[in-house]
Amino acid sequence: MAALADGVGVLAAIVDDRGALDDFEWLTANRAAERLFGHPLAGRRLRADDLQDGEEAGLFACLAECLMEKQAVRRLVVAPGGARWRIAATPFDTASLDTLPSGAGHAAPTVCVSLAELGSEVPAVPESDRAHRAKAEFLAHMSHELRTPLNAVLGFSEVLLAETFGPLGSPRYRSYAADIHASGTHLLSLIDGILDLSQSETTRTEMQEEAINVAEAARQALAQVGDKAAARGVDIGEDLSGDLPLLYGDARALHRMLTNLLSNAVKFTPSGGQVMLSASPMPDGGIGLMVADTGAGIAEDEMARVLEPFGSADMAVPRGATGTGIGLPVVKRLMEMHGGRLDLYSEPGAGTTAILMFPPRRSLPHAASHVGPHGLA
Repeated sequence: MAALADGVGVLAAIVDDRGALDDFEWLTANRAAERLFGHPLAGRRLRADDLQDGEEAGLFACLAECLMEKQAVRRLVVAPGGARWRIAATPFDTASLDTLPSGAGHAAPTVCVSLAELGSEVPAVPESDRAHRAKAEFLAHMSHELRTPLNAVLGFSEVLLAETFGPLGSPRYRSYAADIHASGTHLLSLIDGILDLSQSETTRTEMQEEAINVAEAARQALAQVGDKAAARGVDIGEDLSGDLPLLYGDARALHRMLTNLLSNAVKFTPSGGQVMLSASPMPDGGIGLMVADTGAGIAEDEMARVLEPFGSADMAVPRGATGTGIGLPVVKRLMEMHGGRLDLYSEPGAGTTAILMFPPRRSLPHAASHVGPHGLA
């Protein structure tokens, strides 16, 4: 908490004799949170009238809704003086929410809250940034529009291949249907990649940050590419440290990064090769994840090209291992959004190693006993 740039604190709900929510008490808070309020917070009470936003709910109402809904709540609040705060509240223990303890002074479940000051006015957006965002939004819109007819092409080609309504007749028809399905699948992969790339641009400042169990997120990504690895005859494994801290970041972005790296590794590794996903805490307090393979590898003078959108290296690859050149640029941009970096090491014929380095401020201790792949539960 101390290393995070945003204000972060933990509050306990206080109930009255009837078990109704009365107020909240700050159990702990980092210096960033105390700077926002202008005074120390530990031991202080937060009452319903401490922070209001006109007709909108304030901080107190946000925390109360978090407990009532038993899930994370995010919203913007106007603090005294006109400053805008972005608030994210997450319940620590939803299991006990159904039976709030009775009696004045008894503490109900605790809530973790993060606050970031956005300023009193929306900053002007440079013309170049607006054009860049417009391009990214156009790509995202077109990607969605193209998926609908393409899914129909894939669906009907599958019906033809299965001969659901009777035999096709000439064997050539079946061969043509297989070609249509294969081409459509490749095109869908390209569209999905463009959508990923455009979303990484349009959501640069709109991450949904929460506490993530890195080990469970890694195993979920491994399971998603497991069938593809088995079909290609590639052995895929894991080496996940038992003392991994929680990662404060966007769970969907982490899943996208891991699946992109693992899919690339499996795609460019020949049959009989190996892919390994590792994760461990770093000496500086950050979190490192590594995807290593024994595939074709990349020449040193090609490294910069593969990190550019639609770039690809000139290298010998396994048969059928074609790529769009989008996966690595998406991973690089998502890491930049988290304040981290993507390190890439490779040698032709000796495989490739991709390392995700998250900074120390993204590490959180395990403050709850039940943590899922998408954050605190």
